Amino acid sequence: MDDKLPVLGFQIIRILDCGFFVEESIKVDFENAQIGYAMNFSFSIEDSWIEFLIRVDLKEKISNATFLSGTVLTKFGINNLANFLNEDNKFDFPSGSLEVLFGIAFGHLRAIVAKNSAGSRFRDFIIPPINQVALFNELLEANIERMKQANTSVNQEIKEPKQKNKKKKQN
Repeated sequence: MDDKLPVLGFQIIRILDCGFFVEESIKVDFENAQIGYAMNFSFSIEDSWIEFLIRVDLKEKISNATFLSGTVLTKFGINNLANFLNEDNKFDFPSGSLEVLFGIAFGHLRAIVAKNSAGSRFRDFIIPPINQVALFNELLEANIERMKQANTSVNQEIKEPKQKNKKKKQN
C-alpha cells in the first residue's frame, strides 16, 4: 500500500436499539453507581462495512446488581474497505479514524439509553462523555482477546475431535 492512505469515506447504514433493561426496585444514587462497557467490533470486506455493538451496564457498587443496561448497534458503510488492507492482509486505517467511528456509535448508545430510561426512576442517570480513543482501545483489546480465546477453543476441538461411540453390528 502507498505511504499515503486513502480518505476514510463512510455513511451510517443502520442504528439499532438491540435491547434495554431497567430494574427499578434497586435504589441507587449517583455516588453508589458504577458503569461498565463492552463492545463487539466486526466488519465485512466483501460488503464494505464496519459495525460496533456497544453495551453499557450500570450497577450498584455494593451489591453489583445491574439496574440499567442497554445495547446499540451502529453499522457504517465504508467506501472501498478493501483499500485499507496492507500487504500483510491487515487493516491500515488513517490515524484516529476508527476512534471517530466508535465515538459516533457511542453517541448513539448514549442517546438511545437516555431515551429508553426517560420514563424510569433512573431518568437522571446520564452516560458520561468518554475519552473515545482510550475506551475504544481498551474495548478493542478485550474484543481481540475474546476472539483469540474463541479461536483457540475452536482449534482445540478441531485438533481433538470427540470420539463417537459406534456400536458394531453382531450377526
